[in-house]
Amino acid sequence: MLPRGRPRALGAAALLLLLLLLLLLLAGLFLLCGDPECACREPGGTAGTPGCASCPPSPPAPPDGRLRGSPCGPQPPPKCELLHVAIVCAGHNSSREVVTLVKSMLFYRKNPLHLHLVTDAVARNILEKLFHTWMVPALWVSFYDAEELKPHISWIPNKHYSGLYGLMKLVLPRALPSSLARVIVLDTDVTFASDIAELWALFAHFSDQQVIGLVENQSDWYLGSLWKNHRPWPALGRGFNTGVILLRLDRLRQAGWEQMWKATAKKELLTLPATSLADQDVFNAVIREHAALVQPLPCIWNLQLSDHTLAERCYAEAADLKVIHWNSPKKLRVKNKHAEFFRNFYLTFLGYDGNLLRRELFGCPSQPPPGAEQLQKALAQLDEDAACFEFQQQQLIVHRVHTTFLPHEPPPPRPHDVTLVAQLSMDRLQMLEALCRHWPGPMSLALYLTDAEAQHFLHFVEASPVLSARRDVAYHVVYREGPLYPVNQLRNVALAQALTPYVFLSDIDFLPAYTLYDYLRASIKQLELGGRQKAALVVPAFETLRYRFHFPDSKAELLALLDEGSLFTFRYHEWPQGHAPTDYGRWREAQAPYRVQWAAEYEPYVVVPRDCPRYDTRFVGFGWNKVAHVLELDAQDYELLVLPEAFTIHLPHTPSLDLSRFRSSAAYRHCIQALKEEFHQDLSRRYGAAALKYLTALQQPQSQA
Repeated sequence: MLPRGRPRALGAAALLLLLLLLLLLLAGLFLLCGDPECACREPGGTAGTPGCASCPPSPPAPPDGRLRGSPCGPQPPPKCELLHVAIVCAGHNSSREVVTLVKSMLFYRKNPLHLHLVTDAVARNILEKLFHTWMVPALWVSFYDAEELKPHISWIPNKHYSGLYGLMKLVLPRALPSSLARVIVLDTDVTFASDIAELWALFAHFSDQQVIGLVENQSDWYLGSLWKNHRPWPALGRGFNTGVILLRLDRLRQAGWEQMWKATAKKELLTLPATSLADQDVFNAVIREHAALVQPLPCIWNLQLSDHTLAERCYAEAADLKVIHWNSPKKLRVKNKHAEFFRNFYLTFLGYDGNLLRRELFGCPSQPPPGAEQLQKALAQLDEDAACFEFQQQQLIVHRVHTTFLPHEPPPPRPHDVTLVAQLSMDRLQMLEALCRHWPGPMSLALYLTDAEAQHFLHFVEASPVLSARRDVAYHVVYREGPLYPVNQLRNVALAQALTPYVFLSDIDFLPAYTLYDYLRASIKQLELGGRQKAALVVPAFETLRYRFHFPDSKAELLALLDEGSLFTFRYHEWPQGHAPTDYGRWREAQAPYRVQWAAEYEPYVVVPRDCPRYDTRFVGFGWNKVAHVLELDAQDYELLVLPEAFTIHLPHTPSLDLSRFRSSAAYRHCIQALKEEFHQDLSRRYGAAALKYLTALQQPQSQA
């Protein structure tokens, strides 16, 4: 019989032995995985980091394309390593798609990102403005001119709907900086469901010969069995999809990539009429001849929702996926057993508030976007308890701006052409169709919307036969932020995007006379405004209080409605001084344009050259925003000429929130008065003694402008 203490001693020894085995196992894993700070990496594409232990070679990829990896899994890149992403983006629709892609990347990312965007002129104009105003920390954007790359690929016949732009990934090693060693290449129609750093980490699995990381194609396209006489380009097995690519640019250049793919493409085009899937066909033909170049990636990094997709074989749980690729022309209408889940996931990012992505990266100090430091200092100096804090804060906000949100065809250059310029919010969308019927010429409209509202607006236009038929209306989305309506900033956005020599500065709740567009162009030509020093053509404004209203076809009809009380001169009951200098009595009888003098509180709707003074953006909310602009026109010696046959009519609608606050809040009106005084001080500095006459404007009762 053993002593009672013996089992306890044996148990302690067993526990000690188990602990020792556990330590040995952990040590083995550590040796296999390496130092997590080193992460078997090659920062910037160099040959390793001094002081890091050497890493074991990556195991060869199994036939199914899934990476075996090490027991510790793919090692993430260092926390603050800069990751590079290349995207080809052309046109209005593609520039919208790339924003949703970038939102999904920014949502999950923990590393600084550098976007390399190959764009046409349209997309570059849009995206330069968007990223400049987005002001996302630790995000850099470089642009590359697609026109310069076209000669290198234009010789390849391509039947894919992407056209020449679908071939441009082939020339990225040529286009991107020679110092750039690694890059992730993405199609615009992919959505991230994970940190892009995990994808970057898969570079560590490349062998010394591998230069391209791709996910296997998830349809039978390259097997040639989809339909009778289907003859695809050659591929290795099922082939690979190029919606997500890892490129070792340094190795590609050393291997003579450009000569390689061009030789392969020329050989295949001897027997094939054109590419069907653009760059993907050429990549696969090259890989067929040089299989050692490719590193197959796990399918979860490019789940392909194409027409003939077999993607459901890739995953057990939809939530395990890393990148979703809408690579069918049907996009969100594609069929899949989890299609609803994928659609909702995509729509989440589509409507996600991009302002929330302006957050700093935790623990990664980086240079702030241009102007961000000064902006933060100015915001920090504001007193949150001050009576006019909201106004001061709104003036400092930098709104994201997405110009030409929808496809737009600029008007042909004409010397006397006029663009109608206006701004609106979601509650005024119903005005657009009537405006398009009244104004057949070009328009530049700024819309103040949330990300989600921008999508509702898109559907609204697509569903409207009137709006969808117009290609000369440019819509510019200014994303909503802050408590007050930035009316003059919106006007400036729309004004800056006008492309004609002259602009009609209007408001969205006014309908111009049916003949006004033609009449304005004829008047500009007749008055030879191009030869005048400066002139502003006044369009007399009227209003009706009736929701059902027969719009007059002529000045004679308008005068009859005015006499019977169906029409009034604009704001006659509330704020007559706003338009009194137009001299409506004289206008009734006028046969020719006549000159009027500026007066305090004057706020007419005018036609001016496109390079006119911009609106003063300190005026937000409601009050004095147009008055200040007309005052500036007068200060710069613009001659005010009233047109005898021109008119525009204000339609009734529910008052805006800012107008209601103006009318009900003495504090609100006090803040507007403070802005007026500040504005006059600036005028005095710019115009000296000539600004003294405007001092009387500040002594008037509160403006309704």
